[in-house]
Amino acid sequence: MKARFVIILSILFLFGFTAQSFSQGMGGMNPQERIKQQLKTYKERLKLTDAQFKKVDTILNNQMNEIQKLRDNSGGDRESMREGMMSLREKTNKKIEALLNDTQKAEFKKIQEEAAQRRQGMGRG
Repeated sequence: MKARFVIILSILFLFGFTAQSFSQGMGGMNPQERIKQQLKTYKERLKLTDAQFKKVDTILNNQMNEIQKLRDNSGGDRESMREGMMSLREKTNKKIEALLNDTQKAEFKKIQEEAAQRRQGMGRG
């Protein structure tokens, strides 16, 4: 009886630990946390001025609101939602790029390429 209890407890612990580890990855971030992380990356890597930072913050928050609208209005059509998000991402990137100088634009392009590679890697498995 004791052995069963220990085995069951061990399995529950392992399951809880695995779920917690996943939730701490990017997949577990809520939209506000994701924006915070993006802003931190942009601030550090692009060396944004305070004025640029505020504008990028506004752009990313507007994007988050538009994504929510896409989800709400998609009616469960994943393909339509995916296309809408891709279009929105392109528009957002162009708005951000318009704020940047040439050096920042080159680094922004690198960041976008890295993000595209991560998205491709997430699709495999």
